[in-house]
Amino acid sequence: MDFNKWTNIVKIILLKIVEEIERRINEKNGVATSDSFSSSLYTSLKFIILEQVDGLVDEAISYSKKQINELTSLIALKISIILASLVYVLILVGMVMFSFIFFAITFAIYLGDVLGKTYYGFLITGGIIAVITSMIYLWGHQSISNRIKSHLTKMI
Repeated sequence: MDFNKWTNIVKIILLKIVEEIERRINEKNGVATSDSFSSSLYTSLKFIILEQVDGLVDEAISYSKKQINELTSLIALKISIILASLVYVLILVGMVMFSFIFFAITFAIYLGDVLGKTYYGFLITGGIIAVITSMIYLWGHQSISNRIKSHLTKMI
């Protein structure tokens, strides 16, 4: 946003108001032109208005920049919290998956020894995993996504 354009517009409007006040006072007093005291008074008033507008604009700009910086810091903090949680969850899920794979292989080899053929153990273990995965997909999808959404909402 171009604050200088708006500053100039406000300055012009205020100067026109001062000129109109000066014209009406002179008109009321019956004076066609103002004397040197009145002229210097109105000129001083114009300068005061210009100074005040510049100060006001400077304060507004610095306040806006401060708010933007604070918002940027807050967003960076929230994103870093979310990313840290995501990395933690990914590492945790990866470790659980590795453990699950090793337990599944161990269980498949054990079943293969019990049944006499190793591939029977892997077939049964694969079937059990497929059934569990199907159950999670069919019934647990909504509850898992709701938990993730609520956790992310709490972090934000």
